[in-house]
Amino acid sequence: MPPDPASAAARRAVSPLDHRIEAVTGHDVDTLWTYRDRGVLDKSHTHLVDQHRELAKAETGVTFYLRLLNRLSSGEFPVEEALFERIDRTVDQLEEAAVARDVAARKVLVALEPIEAAAAATVPGERTLSTDDQAVLLAIAGGAKLYEHLLTGRMSVTAASGTRIPYAE
Repeated sequence: MPPDPASAAARRAVSPLDHRIEAVTGHDVDTLWTYRDRGVLDKSHTHLVDQHRELAKAETGVTFYLRLLNRLSSGEFPVEEALFERIDRTVDQLEEAAVARDVAARKVLVALEPIEAAAAATVPGERTLSTDDQAVLLAIAGGAKLYEHLLTGRMSVTAASGTRIPYAE
C-alpha cells in the first residue's frame, strides 16, 4: 500500500543519491514521490521511489541524532556523569542510524542500476518517450475521458484519478 500523500508534502531529507535519481529519470525526487502516490509509475520506478523513501527516513534519523549530539555538546547542560551517559547513548544511536542509512542507500543503488542500464541502452538517435509522456500514457491507460467543448471545440482529457491532462500532451 502506498504511503500517505500528506507525507510526501512534508519536508524530506536530501540524500546524496538524489542527483543520480534525478539525472536518470528526468524528474526531481518530489515529483517522483507524487507520481508514486498517484500510481502512474512502472514497477521499477515504483520500487526505486519506495526504496528512496526509506533512505529519506534513515537520513532524517541521522540528522536528528547529529543535532541532538550538537545540542548536548553545546554547553547548555551542566557537565556531569548524566550528560556523559546521554552523549554515549546518543553516539550509539547515531551509529545505528548511520548503519541503517548506509543499508538503505545500498538498496536504492540496487534499485537504480536497472533503470540506469535501461537509460544507457537507448540509442541516441532513437526517439523515446519522456518520463512525463510515459506518466500521461499510464494515467490514460488507467481510464480517461476525452471532452470537447461544443461551442469552442476545445478538447481536454480527464484521467480516472481526476487529473486533467492537457490535450496537447
